Amino acid sequence: MLVERIAGGDAEALGDLYDRYGRVAFGMLYRMLPGPEAAEEVAQDAFHAVWRRASSYRPERGAVRTWLLAICRNAAIDWRRTRGKRSEREVSIDTAADLIADGRVDERVVDALREERVRKAVSELPAEQRDVLSLAFWGGYSQTEIAARTNTPLGTVKSRVRLGMTKLRERLVDER
Repeated sequence: MLVERIAGGDAEALGDLYDRYGRVAFGMLYRMLPGPEAAEEVAQDAFHAVWRRASSYRPERGAVRTWLLAICRNAAIDWRRTRGKRSEREVSIDTAADLIADGRVDERVVDALREERVRKAVSELPAEQRDVLSLAFWGGYSQTEIAARTNTPLGTVKSRVRLGMTKLRERLVDER
């Protein structure tokens, strides 16, 4: 019904769709793109595309979520082909000078090292814990949605999230 309302020009329906699927879309884009700024930009582009193409949605071909995530995926691919490739290679002289002048280079190195430690700690988790944490934090799914998606009891999902977070906390105690 939301997509039908959007096709009819109802901006509030687009807001409702964003409230329902915005986190999931951003989570997927965040994994596909180099940073949160790019993910935000592409998510905005994708929801704008939904506004323009809402009349093309066909419920018999799949769920709204699937249709929306396909639009997001295609928008991310387009971004990488155009701005993404160029912006990943280019840094303006002013930006480089600002980084050096502000001492932000050290901060970025520390952040990169911290990200590497977190990535390594996550990769060392058992697959079941790593999978539920990925779905929860990067996929934007609730524990109930994860249970349904993985056909796993909700209590098991909750235990895996808790155990995974405890193990990460223990491994990353140096970071604090």
